[in-house]
Amino acid sequence: MATVLVAEDDQDHQRLIAGVIRRLGHNVTVADDGRAALVAAAHRRPDLVVADVDMPEMDGLQLCRALRGDPVFADVPVVLVTALPAYDDRRLHDSGATAVVHKPFTLQELSAALAGHLIAPAAPGDAPPPLLQEPAMDSAFVEALLQSADTGLAACDSSGRMVMMNSVVRGFFGEDSAGIPLERWTEHFSLRHHDGSPLGPDDLPMRRALAGEVVEHAGLLANDRRGRPRWLTINARPVRDAGGAVIGAVAAVHDFTVEYKSRLYQMCTTEVLKALAESKSAAEAHQEVVRTVGGTLGWRYVRLWLVDPVTGRLRIEATYTGAGERPLPAPASIARGQGLAGLCWQRGELVWVPDIHAEGAPILPEVAEGARFRAAGAVPVRSGGHVTGVLTFFSYDPQEPEPALALLLTGIAGSVGAHLQQHRADDLEHHLAAATDEYIALVGHELRTPLTSIGAYIEMLAAAPELEPDLRALAEVVDRNSRRLRELVDQLLDLAALDGGHLTLLSGRVDLTELVGAAVAAARGPAAERRITIDTNLAPEVTVTGDVGRLRQVVDNLLDNAVKFSHDDSVVTVQLAGDDEAVVLRITDRGIGLRGEDRPAVFRRLYRGDNVRHSGIPGNGLGLALCRAVVEHHQGTITLSREHPSGTAVTVRLPRTPG
Repeated sequence: MATVLVAEDDQDHQRLIAGVIRRLGHNVTVADDGRAALVAAAHRRPDLVVADVDMPEMDGLQLCRALRGDPVFADVPVVLVTALPAYDDRRLHDSGATAVVHKPFTLQELSAALAGHLIAPAAPGDAPPPLLQEPAMDSAFVEALLQSADTGLAACDSSGRMVMMNSVVRGFFGEDSAGIPLERWTEHFSLRHHDGSPLGPDDLPMRRALAGEVVEHAGLLANDRRGRPRWLTINARPVRDAGGAVIGAVAAVHDFTVEYKSRLYQMCTTEVLKALAESKSAAEAHQEVVRTVGGTLGWRYVRLWLVDPVTGRLRIEATYTGAGERPLPAPASIARGQGLAGLCWQRGELVWVPDIHAEGAPILPEVAEGARFRAAGAVPVRSGGHVTGVLTFFSYDPQEPEPALALLLTGIAGSVGAHLQQHRADDLEHHLAAATDEYIALVGHELRTPLTSIGAYIEMLAAAPELEPDLRALAEVVDRNSRRLRELVDQLLDLAALDGGHLTLLSGRVDLTELVGAAVAAARGPAAERRITIDTNLAPEVTVTGDVGRLRQVVDNLLDNAVKFSHDDSVVTVQLAGDDEAVVLRITDRGIGLRGEDRPAVFRRLYRGDNVRHSGIPGNGLGLALCRAVVEHHQGTITLSREHPSGTAVTVRLPRTPG
């Protein structure tokens, strides 16, 4: 039986994927984002990781790269689940993913994708024999079990003398900690509550257990032997003899520093983004950023340096100083390579200084002499592909280059850089166009995600034999409409990809005469149902250079519109002609026509004229926008004009060979 780690922030999808894995006969561990997944993986190595690409804090691509970069998890298969379009597959596989499952998916598709990476569970008769055959475990086995546990375990007698302490506790508090009486632990180890307030001797969980209390999840803040703060939770309970008297106490110590910091980092990111969004000016935003970073992470001194475009040197833009701290000395400006900030600027990468007083530390002498801090660091701020600033910090606690903190600082610096770039942007029109594409892609993704849940759960309902016929009919209606909505999302993302230049069209010789003829043949069936005739006048062997699939998509859309908007018992005319330089396709109908005020907007995404919307004719306003995008990619033009007394003519002009 395998252990599968599922990283998915959408709770419906999380339950769905976990349910499929359990039905395959395997154990499941779930996490709400990439950081929590790394913590879960460290606690118990998974046999397979299933991760959604789009998650807060650490997404699926970052999680996959983090696992591949760790020798412990490098060989664990990772299956990515994504609503991103297929043209992003190369980026997904470059992350090290073993396989990719695209949303929307069916239960069968997901089961098949995961089953190939899982070992079938053993039959009940194949279970290994129990480790111990004797009813009682001897003391040697108990000792081995205690020392192999990755949770800290300790016990004391009724006087508070430590009688047992496993290697986890000794490794944290030191080998001599067993000889320290329990009443002295609070003072000796400077134990505190999670908020940093002092812990009284009687507040120690094991002391409370000796008093007869059962303690669950008591919070404790302590420094390990290297001086690093660690956040612990402790469960403790009294040990009683047969008469009920307390003869000692036991405690289990859980180090949840990683989880605590993950929540802390998430809160810091949220507050930074809020500060950037709500500040009325760049200066106010920068001051709020350093205050938020310093206050949230407990750093007593944080500076933001920005490159002065006039002098080409770093100058202080914003400073945060903790309450009661003396301001650090600082020069008016710093050159590239000078001090901590200048070195970070020069390297263009995050710089850690575990000990600012060590020989060779990149700290300015006047800063090192006047500072009581222990560690420092700096992260570059990038804007428009260039380093435009540096964020530096100083801390009393040892600060090592942990990946999660590095990711947080890089993200914050990136947000500050993006904020700077936005303030310096000159081309507003280009910015708005890019924002529109990103918005459409985001909307498409956010629609695909719930659609996957709807489709999958409808499948599960339909498979239930006890479903009543009337409820089954309702389920079919939901399924039919979800499919229509899925087609709309696919068209929306397809259009965004075309307009954004993310898709590359194929290029080859296309026989337009043959292509248009095939499209007309396909359209005649629906047209005949309303007694609509399609007349053609196609010049022979009209060829262009282009993408045959995309050009067929254009012709199909235009014919579908012509038939859809035509009156019953009418005629649709299709003409194809060309000369040595260009070809012309003209499709004319005798339908409801096009109002003059609608003509400038008719090729916009999701636009439908009033006469069309009120006619009851189905549509989503994307067909003509897709046609325009494809035709323009072929360096052609597409226009609409009114026909008299009624109807519309669509004219497409394409070059024989695009330049």
